[in-house]
Amino acid sequence: PTTSVTIQQQRQQQQQRNDSNSTLQDVVHVMNVHSSHQSPLSLSPSHPSVECIAGVLHFALQASSTMFDTDVLYDSTTSVDQSSQLPEHLDAFFCPGGTPSVVRSQTHPPPSLCHVTIGPTDRPLYMVCLSRYIPITDAAELNPLELVLLEQKNLRRFVLAGICVLSRVPNFETVRRRLRQLHADATADPDSTYATSTQWRPTLAQLSALTAESSVVTELSTHTLFTCLSPKHVLQVLAAVLCERKVLLISSHVSVLTTVGETLRLLLRPLQWPHVFAPVLPACLVDCLHCPTPFVFGVHRTLASTALDVVQDSDSTVVVVDLDADSIECHVKPPPRRRSHAKDPRRYPDTHPDNCRHPDDSPDVLPQAVELDAALRVLVRPEVECSDDVSWTAAPAAFPDADILALFHQTWERMLDSMEEFSFVLADDGDSMVVFDSIGFLQQHRQGDGATLAFYQAFLKTQLFSHYIATHGLLGGLGERYR
Repeated sequence: PTTSVTIQQQRQQQQQRNDSNSTLQDVVHVMNVHSSHQSPLSLSPSHPSVECIAGVLHFALQASSTMFDTDVLYDSTTSVDQSSQLPEHLDAFFCPGGTPSVVRSQTHPPPSLCHVTIGPTDRPLYMVCLSRYIPITDAAELNPLELVLLEQKNLRRFVLAGICVLSRVPNFETVRRRLRQLHADATADPDSTYATSTQWRPTLAQLSALTAESSVVTELSTHTLFTCLSPKHVLQVLAAVLCERKVLLISSHVSVLTTVGETLRLLLRPLQWPHVFAPVLPACLVDCLHCPTPFVFGVHRTLASTALDVVQDSDSTVVVVDLDADSIECHVKPPPRRRSHAKDPRRYPDTHPDNCRHPDDSPDVLPQAVELDAALRVLVRPEVECSDDVSWTAAPAAFPDADILALFHQTWERMLDSMEEFSFVLADDGDSMVVFDSIGFLQQHRQGDGATLAFYQAFLKTQLFSHYIATHGLLGGLGERYR
């Protein structure tokens, strides 16, 4: 009638999480990052001692092949033995979405600026890429057809090049602002070869501006998440994550995938997602959706069809979140169809296979979801929800990030504090364990809302929950406030 989490089990669960990360690392070489830096998504507004920028790279597609030339311009990860700990294989993330590496056009394609998260779940790096297209003008590097198209239709071939900045913390806006300034300066310089040559490199002054110290650690706003999804759908996604479902995000924008994925992790605190996390999967890694363990993955809209084909074959529930359409679907592999003598589903509504609903194709529901939805709607769109309130004045200009974070923080605190009376720490000289009376806890919810009971039944089985009660119980009890 109890659930026990011992120190040895904690270590085994940690090893399982490491194995889960390593499995993805074996496929994604860029995940092999062993640098030690600050834990991701700190709620602290600043940390002056952090050297945020890990590296700066320039990349350019070779004119005569599909390979990228990569030039490391700055590296702060070099160890005592002079070995760099920057990822060696970033090619797939130079154009992870709808950005082709080669474009044939009569006009110069526009540049792009996007950010992605790479690396293991517990030691990520945050990469911002400024990409541009360089025209190939050397006739020796064009094939006969391209020469004809250039001569007759002025159809030129452009190859992808760009600058990548790798940071140890998600200071996306700071890095994006620096790269935008670099782009503006290089474009305005009449002597610059920025737009015409893959051999261009930033000056020392420009490189110094990119790598300057920054006191900002976390620059994540919940605004993007609530712009893409309604409060009701945000709560459903968080419920799916808390129940350790497989979650697939889809968007037409790479940076939106990254921001939404990171925001979901931020809203979970003090709970921590212990499984594979890759909010942007490039085309070559879509098969990672076959991962047997829980995950949070994201794909660009151009890869959605391929990703959904993989999802349809999954043996477990996959929650598909369309950030462009504000929609959520639970994809469940249907059970084998049994032969039925019911000819007409309208005459036999309860037994006909076409009317049988799988129990896992409904979204998970958080406890107190109705109250949370109402509170979020007031925070996110007060001009609508409070329009008839005599005490309401014009909405503030800033998005209420702090209030939203506080609301979720208090929600998780209340949820976890309600479990304190069912948790017991047993210790002796040799070992310690946290015992949680799951049957007793669930019993008090059996007379209430069925959706809440179903949520807790799934949540209590997760690594996320067992790791939390083990660490917080052994450190001083579940009632201890997170700081």
